[in-house]
Amino acid sequence: MQFHDKIKKLRKEKKWLQTELSEKVGIHKTHISRLESGEFLPSIKVVKKIAEVFEVSTDYLLKDEMDNFEVKIKDKSLGERIRLIDNLADNERQALITVIDAMLTKQRVLDLLTKEEVVKAVS
Repeated sequence: MQFHDKIKKLRKEKKWLQTELSEKVGIHKTHISRLESGEFLPSIKVVKKIAEVFEVSTDYLLKDEMDNFEVKIKDKSLGERIRLIDNLADNERQALITVIDAMLTKQRVLDLLTKEEVVKAVS
């Protein structure tokens, strides 16, 4: 499924009109119409805002192969917890995602700094 199909599907799942989505994203409704038809490609800023509005990742919106994406989790208790997250209230789920994103970002920064230190030591 391509970007334009995904935003149209997500909008319809929320039962929003294009006007409602345009207000939430902060762009004109004709721009939403053109994005949904595949006539235009969005800017990075618009992709980020659409992902935020629909509470999905930008990867989900942009990568076609994500439609068949499957996560294999060895730790069964972790897998069950992840499944249960879907039952949380929207605000609780979003708060949890924010915490997870912060922890993952911290780890990526630490990994990057460690790699830079190794490169400096070798140089």
